Amino acid sequence: MIDAHREPSDVGRQSLAPSEDERGAPADPEDDGARALLLAVDVLLWEMRGDALELSSVRAPARELFGHAAERWAADDGLFWRQQHPEDRPRLLALVRKVLAEGATERIEHRFLAADGRPVWLSSELARRRDQAGRAPAILGVSTDVTRARAAEDALREAEERMQALLESTEQGIYGLDRAGRCTFANPACVRLLGYQSEAELVGRNMHQLVHHTRPSGAALPESECRICGTLRNGEPAHLDGELLFRADGTGLAVEYWSRSIRRQGEVVGAIVTFVDITERKRSEELLEVQALMSALRAEVSAALARSGTMSELLQGCAEAIRGHLDAAFARIWLLDDLHQVLELHASAGMYTHLDGPHSHIPVGSYKIGRIAKERRPHLTNDVLNDPQVSEKAWARREGMVSFAGYPLLVEDRLIGVVAMFARRPLHEHVLDALGTIADTVAQGIERKRAEDALQRSEGRRAAEHAVLRRLIEQSGDGIVMVDEHGVVRLMNPEAERQLGPAAERTIDAWASTAGFFTPEGAPMPAAQTPLHRALHGEKVESARWQVRRPDGSLRVLSASASPLRRADGAPAGAVMNTRDETERLRLEQERERLLQSLQEAVQVRDEFLSIASHELKTPLTALVLQVESLRRAIRRGQAPQGVPRLDAKLSTIHRSVFRLSDLVNDLLDVSRISAQGLPLHVEDFDLVALLREGVERFQEAQAQGSPIRLLGSPEVLVRWDRSRMEQVVTNLLSNAVKYGAGAPIDVRVEADAERVRFAVQDRGIGIAPGDQARIFERFQRAASVMHYGGFGLGLWIVRLIVEQHGGAVRVESAPGSGATFSVDLPRVIAGAGAPAEGEPPRGPAPPG
Repeated sequence: MIDAHREPSDVGRQSLAPSEDERGAPADPEDDGARALLLAVDVLLWEMRGDALELSSVRAPARELFGHAAERWAADDGLFWRQQHPEDRPRLLALVRKVLAEGATERIEHRFLAADGRPVWLSSELARRRDQAGRAPAILGVSTDVTRARAAEDALREAEERMQALLESTEQGIYGLDRAGRCTFANPACVRLLGYQSEAELVGRNMHQLVHHTRPSGAALPESECRICGTLRNGEPAHLDGELLFRADGTGLAVEYWSRSIRRQGEVVGAIVTFVDITERKRSEELLEVQALMSALRAEVSAALARSGTMSELLQGCAEAIRGHLDAAFARIWLLDDLHQVLELHASAGMYTHLDGPHSHIPVGSYKIGRIAKERRPHLTNDVLNDPQVSEKAWARREGMVSFAGYPLLVEDRLIGVVAMFARRPLHEHVLDALGTIADTVAQGIERKRAEDALQRSEGRRAAEHAVLRRLIEQSGDGIVMVDEHGVVRLMNPEAERQLGPAAERTIDAWASTAGFFTPEGAPMPAAQTPLHRALHGEKVESARWQVRRPDGSLRVLSASASPLRRADGAPAGAVMNTRDETERLRLEQERERLLQSLQEAVQVRDEFLSIASHELKTPLTALVLQVESLRRAIRRGQAPQGVPRLDAKLSTIHRSVFRLSDLVNDLLDVSRISAQGLPLHVEDFDLVALLREGVERFQEAQAQGSPIRLLGSPEVLVRWDRSRMEQVVTNLLSNAVKYGAGAPIDVRVEADAERVRFAVQDRGIGIAPGDQARIFERFQRAASVMHYGGFGLGLWIVRLIVEQHGGAVRVESAPGSGATFSVDLPRVIAGAGAPAEGEPPRGPAPPG
């Protein structure tokens, strides 16, 4: 017998054939059938004697199931017990003894070690064999290999444990539903999220009616429209975001949920609902939306403030942006009039766009807007109707106003205005907070715009001043040149370029080397002596005179002043030079001096003329008076002149005096007429030789006194001139030749070709000095003293004017003591017509000798 307190050490030899007792015993047909059935299945069939607890037999084929050959079973008495797992062997032994003692059938699962050492789970059923006469009780055992089933159960158990651990550890709420929508289970997260104390409060209850009965909008959610109930109806999975599940206290929980059906043999028998609390996510999303909204608002406000336009136009853009992005009923912006402490409305967008009315000018401290300005603190509310600061309750109720936000516009604690808005819905707390930054942005934009406007006005004034200065510089009659500290020309006005030539972007040295600068004495001026160079080295130059050669070769006289330029810190910044062209002024001074001298000479000539005129007019007049008085006395005495010859002589003297006076008067009239209206011509055809011959004949008396006049040259020269004026030319030239010819012969020569005519009067008298030859053709000029020769000094001047009027020229060739030749060169025919001027005295022939 085996000790009940130890494991059996000896196990009887197993027998593969029936024992003696078995062989002697009659066959039991029932036992044989059972035995055949057992041999047909994959089981281990064994029998153990009750007295020694030794296997008496092991039935094939199961005996080789575990890798132990039949021979080993037969040879190894202790194989059965030794191969039992050490942890399970005591249980099996105890159960065997119990079956032997009590006779009850028992079942046990235990591990048997296969030949390769792996444990094989066996499910063994033990029964005591019926006690027959002469036989000891025995244990019949049937062991089935349940390793795979046990592994499957273990896996299922582990899966269930993992699932339970997962359900208990996840933050996701999970609950199950049966076909009727009742809760079958709920994990701890579900219980906690829904505000219950235990799973038992949920299990068995209709979850739609309990937690999912209302939409987020507040409207009822029928089961027919519930997606979770739809999963139970048709098995379709559902996924919704932003739904509400209601807690035990009645508050809503924002969730994202998924529902999937549970099927059994293809039929929907329930559903699993998984949900997560998205409150924080919704809050984050709302915050992100607010941030995006405010970012877009800030960007549009910044863009509005960056546009060009007036202050009111920029602020109107800001008000439109606030109204549009925040869905405000209207938004307004006031600016502070610092002087009068009044808020002036500059922008209004939304339901009110006018800028006049009772709120267009709000004193600081009045109404809610004025109090915001006074206290310099924002006022925010999502309950306008119960806000004591909002005075227009009836208006707010009528218009459906819900929220108000007003912010002071501050720059470095300095108030510049107020921005405010009303809305018909609550404003998110983050929107109310973010509006402060928008107000700061508007305030900074206003300040920047004011600074820009001030800068623009300043730049405008500076530009206007600069333009005026530039115009003054460009239009200045003085040249202006500016150089930098390196001596490079940076500014040069047009007058300076005209005076000095272009020199922009050139150094003084390079400019001076090519410009042609000279000292007043005419010596070349080095660059170091130029006024600009001297000023650049710190010298102040006043009215320095120098000369500049122009591109046309002319020299211009300039007067220059130059001064050094310095920066605010005293460092050299260059020099500026002012130049004035003195050439014309000097010329005018010279001209003035010349005119003064000419005036003095004219006064002297006038005095001489008056003296000459009185003498010239007095001489024939005296002779005329004496002859007339003589005749009057003779007539009063009744006496006739003694003889015709004497009477004729007296009348001839009177006639000559009258004509002499007439010529003198005509000369004076010619001077007056020429000065007033020029010299009129009456052109006609005549023979110049005949005219000269008549002129020679008029001077018969002079010829009789030893000054014979000879007419030489062409016998006939036809011309188209003013005959009367040309007769005046011939008479004046012959008169001068007779007057200054000293009684010597006089020649008159005539030459002509198809185009031009030349005639000359040559005397052999006292001649004319070279220095007087040009002067004698001027008015009141003469070559000889008036004391020795009479006349006004007008004859040659009149000759020159008449000849030039005909398109010709007169010149003289003479030397003192060698006589003089006056030559006249004229075109043969001149164009023109006209009669003698009205009032012009007729010019007749000279009185007979």
